Amino acid sequence: QASCCPSGPFSLSSMAAMSTGSEYLRLAAAAAAGMAAGFLLASGRGTTWLKRPKRGEQPLLERLTPESLQHRQWMQRMEAFIFDIDGVIHVAGTPVPGAPEALAALEKAGKRVMFMTNNATVTPESVVERFRSFGAVARPEQVMTSAIAAAAFLNSRRLEGQLVYVIGMDSLVDELSSRAGVRAFGASEDGGKTKEDAFREFKLAMVPPPEEVAAVVVGADYLFNYYKLARAANYLRQNPNCLFVATNPDPRVSLGDHAIVPAAGSLLQAVATACGREPTIVCGKPSRGLALQLLESEGFTAASTCMVGDRTDTDIEFGRSVGMETLFVESGSMTLEEVRVVDEASQPRFVAASIATLAELLKPP
Repeated sequence: QASCCPSGPFSLSSMAAMSTGSEYLRLAAAAAAGMAAGFLLASGRGTTWLKRPKRGEQPLLERLTPESLQHRQWMQRMEAFIFDIDGVIHVAGTPVPGAPEALAALEKAGKRVMFMTNNATVTPESVVERFRSFGAVARPEQVMTSAIAAAAFLNSRRLEGQLVYVIGMDSLVDELSSRAGVRAFGASEDGGKTKEDAFREFKLAMVPPPEEVAAVVVGADYLFNYYKLARAANYLRQNPNCLFVATNPDPRVSLGDHAIVPAAGSLLQAVATACGREPTIVCGKPSRGLALQLLESEGFTAASTCMVGDRTDTDIEFGRSVGMETLFVESGSMTLEEVRVVDEASQPRFVAASIATLAELLKPP
């Protein structure tokens, strides 16, 4: 399995140019009980961490605290912030409390702000419009999506004019067609088809035939069905040269109030199981290649850039892969209990209830 973005004749700057564009542990808990359980809740210096470090090590899961002088100094050192969107800026279209104000405070303080989403159903323009609906400000050139990364990969393989089958929304078809010049098909046109359609059509002859399909791209698809699964699996199984491209590996996204819905990673696993192949490439986070391209194209320095997200396996790993600072927020799809049990090498440098804490760190003490 490859990592996007590969070396090739493209960069994130060129891609951007193509676009007009709870506190989880309560402080009310007894400090003695917290210490006995191995969690330091507060100290006289304002430092808060949620797992006792070993001697000589930095504390794991350290909570960003406005009262901490060290954390305020850390904020002053940070020059850029890269934010995931779903579960960090908003949850199913409802803004995370304090998120618009935090973004505005960072911009006012002169911090560079970028957004990197694994949601392949959106475009930079639609993200900006969604932000505007709840009072947050962004520009299309600040937004990078996994659909753009997938298009860049296809473009690097010089597939212009070739057929590409898409499991995803029509917005993904549009991005692939406009940015990579491929003839993308599928998506909503197969949304109403059934198992009976698959049995009837595929038993005779697939149209177009598998040998003419250069790639299958899998992203989030709200019209996913048996027909699409069967069609994608047949193209990949019958044509060994057909590229198997995934926009992102996220298994689920949060709807708030503990509800979740499947994301692209769930559909990806279904296709991989059906065709008996692993993806040629998974674009979007946590791709190290993509992270390196982003740092280079934007002129960011890893040590002074913080990746902010709600998942360790995509957002935090994306930042850690190139040495960025990392911040996990509890406003999205992954809980703090889940973060604690992941491998220590995959844990974030800091945790916070939400990005509202960043605005608090910028206020005068």
